[in-house]
Amino acid sequence: MTPPEMLFACNEAASSHPGTVAGVAKLRTAGHGKNVRVELNDIGRQFHQDIAPALVDLVEIAAFVYVADQMNRRGADDVEAMGANWRRRMRFEIPVRVPALWNSAPVGDALMELLSFLSEDEYEFTFSQYKNPPALDSYLSFGKLVQPTPPESVLLFSGGLDSLGGVVEEVVRDKRAALLVTHASAGTMRERHHTLTSMITNASSGPRPHFITVRASKEHRAEKEYTQRARSFLYASFAVAVARMADLNAIRFYENGVVSLNLPMSPQVVGSRATRTTHPRVLACMRKFFSLVTNTQFGVENRFLWKTKADVVADIVKAGHGAMVDYSISCTHTRKYRKDQPHCGVCSQCIDRRFAVLAAGAGQFEPEDRYRHKLLTDPRDEGESRIMLASYLETAQQVAAMDITAFYNRYGEAVRALPHIDLPVDDAAKRIFELYKRHGEQIVGAIETAGKAHMSQIVKRTLPESCTLRLVHDPNPNTAAANAPPVSGAVEPPPPTHQLVQKGQGWVLWYESIDKHFELSVGMVYIHALLSAPNKRFTVAELYAIARPHMKDIPSARSEAAFDQKAASAYWQRLNELDADIAAADKSQDATAKGVAENEKAKLLVELKAARFGNRMKVESTDQKRLRDRVRNALDRTIDIIKKWHPTAGAHIDGAILRGSVMTYAPVDVPPWDF
Repeated sequence: MTPPEMLFACNEAASSHPGTVAGVAKLRTAGHGKNVRVELNDIGRQFHQDIAPALVDLVEIAAFVYVADQMNRRGADDVEAMGANWRRRMRFEIPVRVPALWNSAPVGDALMELLSFLSEDEYEFTFSQYKNPPALDSYLSFGKLVQPTPPESVLLFSGGLDSLGGVVEEVVRDKRAALLVTHASAGTMRERHHTLTSMITNASSGPRPHFITVRASKEHRAEKEYTQRARSFLYASFAVAVARMADLNAIRFYENGVVSLNLPMSPQVVGSRATRTTHPRVLACMRKFFSLVTNTQFGVENRFLWKTKADVVADIVKAGHGAMVDYSISCTHTRKYRKDQPHCGVCSQCIDRRFAVLAAGAGQFEPEDRYRHKLLTDPRDEGESRIMLASYLETAQQVAAMDITAFYNRYGEAVRALPHIDLPVDDAAKRIFELYKRHGEQIVGAIETAGKAHMSQIVKRTLPESCTLRLVHDPNPNTAAANAPPVSGAVEPPPPTHQLVQKGQGWVLWYESIDKHFELSVGMVYIHALLSAPNKRFTVAELYAIARPHMKDIPSARSEAAFDQKAASAYWQRLNELDADIAAADKSQDATAKGVAENEKAKLLVELKAARFGNRMKVESTDQKRLRDRVRNALDRTIDIIKKWHPTAGAHIDGAILRGSVMTYAPVDVPPWDF
């Protein structure tokens, strides 16, 4: 079942909810009842300047969102139900120091656009004026800079392979003075992380890097949700605060492009399970949002977009620092960490990491016994682990053999990154294809090399039946049967000609027998509702409620006919234009154009009539206008995306949906939609 809406009352807002109430969680970063820990450690004292109050708000908001993300369990574990059931609805009541900023439409829209795409959840924020805000000092723990050189850059350093590659490139190779913002490691991994940071410091012949440790967690509770999609928002927000303390206007991620672009290389790492930390759209949203909050042109970039993980490992080795690879951590299952075997070898991150190390020829820097489950030769239990590995390998083999047309037919969702990459669209599309093809070839190459090394065991079948090398060279009969093509002669139903349905991680739109895949979005929910009920009048409040069935306090639908004198003038102007279109269509005997214009005119006259009572206009409230703009903007954004990737369908939907305070799907001829 879809999880119910959760309300998170934060700091002073928690006082307005006395006692324990179902569906309400109280979060406090300071004062009586403090239960959220927020820390920025080792801040140099020279950075302790008057920081903008909005940035302190940002740190608190990011901490609350991150803790809520951990507390609020998603609704399903199975892959098939992931698309709908994993999407949660979370409301926040947060006091802030600068309410005018946070309640402004540009900031609010930018925040929700960022978080919605990053986590695929529904967010609502209510910001109020703080009465007694905590001071920034309560979150800071001061350290001492070893090197007085002013910092040139701020990097997010997770301790994983990709971020290690970025530090080697920027700090060791290029000798840049850098602030490295890193999360506080679990106690079990602290020693390994300390060793890695010491190795980085010792390897640098330029200014010594300075590590700033950040932490946000809820005290006295066990984590419920492991995906933690909001984690990157937390650490990016902390990094922005650190950058502004150092008078810098940019932060840098280092993450390989295969992970950043987030194409479904395996069913077990799609939708909400796959990270979107550095997807080009997320970075674009971050640039927009952080620029508004800091009142600067703030930069957020990923310098490894065009590298695979194997490329990153190869560069670390080439720089002469292969020994650092063994001390980086990639495993998802940090709670099962063991000092001698830090990686589980079963999760998708471990699989990807180990293949990258092997493909880069760096196996000597990371013995296979560092993994509790050996990638190539240990048996795989039936279920998700084996399916994930088999899908990962099959996809890599297929992509390695694809041309660019086949690639985009298979992975149409890759196009969602193109508008956010600073290259011509054709060039960006080509580079994405080349990146994934190289990744596939690297995986295939690693398998072939391993197969040669173990050929005797493969031939004699002395390896476990379900290990990687047997799955590749001697497939398990059950696996082969599951992947077998349909029985010859079986009759499959013809594909739909017109259909809009949600499937797993997105929407599939068929129009005139051409199908395109689109990501989950609120705008597509609105379009689905409108297309499902031709000629039905929906108020914006009704559409808003359809997309958020579990939300309370949906704004009033009284805005359905409300508009001011300026809007009324626009209606009359459009009616005059339509009269001219009708006359021109009569003259040219274009019955279709005439029908379209007459249909739109009839609808506008209905709305205009409904908006008047005794020649007095209804007055639209600020809340109603904000609701109308939010629904329309979401709808317009989605229609623009459809028009770009499915022009015929986009043109039809754009022309047939009347958008205003009342919205209607009113085509001249209704296509045979199947829902």
